[in-house]
Amino acid sequence: MKRVLHVRNVARVNSGGKVRSVSALVVVGNGQGAAGYGEGRAVDAAAAVQKATRSAEKNMTTFSRFNNRTIFSNIDFNWKSVQLHLRSAPPGYGIVANNHIHEICRCIGISDLGAKVYGSRNPMNVIKATFAALAQQRRPEDIALARGKKVMDVELAYYGHNAENTRDTAKPER
Repeated sequence: MKRVLHVRNVARVNSGGKVRSVSALVVVGNGQGAAGYGEGRAVDAAAAVQKATRSAEKNMTTFSRFNNRTIFSNIDFNWKSVQLHLRSAPPGYGIVANNHIHEICRCIGISDLGAKVYGSRNPMNVIKATFAALAQQRRPEDIALARGKKVMDVELAYYGHNAENTRDTAKPER
């Protein structure tokens, strides 16, 4: 699944005048927990999108999902001047978020999420902040390892049941 999220005209100034080009930001994903974003610049938009797509495919990472549909817990994340609040949601809630975050979640395979962006809403920074926030979320395995407890005990305390059978087993790349 490929989504072109942001295309803009840019100009570089040199002694001969302005050199115009197009910058594109693309997100690709498989809908099963893996996604990546890439930036590309070229003289025309089609070439910029193609470069960005290649870069996004190279930069794909895997994200863990709770019940294959949402994030494990609420995330408050700051990236430059973007404040991002991601909230896990119950089944059937849908994706209630900024349009860039919405498309990223669709590419990853997250179907239930609430998100709010405060501060700067620059599309480039919102996209980078979303990827960084999702990459830093803590899974029950990480919490159990840090506390010296069993994963089953942590899942019971956080989620009220053993989520082992319903969780996406993909491990994030580090």
